[in-house]
Amino acid sequence: MAGRPLLERIACAPPEQIADGVWVLRGGAFRAMNVYLIREPDGVTAFDAGEKGMAPAIKHFGARLGGLKRVVLGHADNDHRGAAPHVGVPVFCHPAEVAHAGVAGHRNYWRQEELPVPVRTFHRFLMAHAWDGGPVDIAGTLTEGDEVGEFRVVELPGHAPGLIALFRDRDRLALVSDAFYMTSMWGRPQPPAVPLDAYNLDTHQARESLRKLAALEPRVAAPGHLGPLTGRDVPDELRRAALC
Repeated sequence: MAGRPLLERIACAPPEQIADGVWVLRGGAFRAMNVYLIREPDGVTAFDAGEKGMAPAIKHFGARLGGLKRVVLGHADNDHRGAAPHVGVPVFCHPAEVAHAGVAGHRNYWRQEELPVPVRTFHRFLMAHAWDGGPVDIAGTLTEGDEVGEFRVVELPGHAPGLIALFRDRDRLALVSDAFYMTSMWGRPQPPAVPLDAYNLDTHQARESLRKLAALEPRVAAPGHLGPLTGRDVPDELRRAALC
């Protein structure tokens, strides 16, 4: 879009509408970091906050859609909270994510030694220089069944202890953060899958959470990276992913 500063255009693509009142901002060098903007009568909620360089675009497009009023973190990994300290609105997350949101750096349970050397070296560079926007002050917490506009909170732990999704019953839209991946460790598109063990707190629990998500019978499941997953077979694809 004309008039956007160059660095903002480099950091983030223009918004792409994926459902009624919901847009995705795709950020990062490979456009694999997803932030969802949800338009409500009194302003805009951002679900997840991507990497730190996405902050100007989140503010810019939030303003164009009615004014950014809050950020809800699907979880507090540094590629999902990176812009959160820099957009000037209250930030909410699950209680189990509050402590991690308040510190810089990566998760203490990530097992990066299990990744190929080039991957973990690149990840560490990105965490330090592209993803992590610093500690986030949390204004409040959300748990199973709480409402965020038309959406309700669904707890999907495993990848992270307090990972949450937002689910809208009227069109069966699920915004799911990292409940599943549609990108490989190399950043390439892939079918939906549980995140690799190296990235998870508890992979068994992550599989159970994916089955819980499938039981909601979503028509669209929009993850934190690439996607969304659409079509008649979304629940079956999620159940298959839980087995892989």
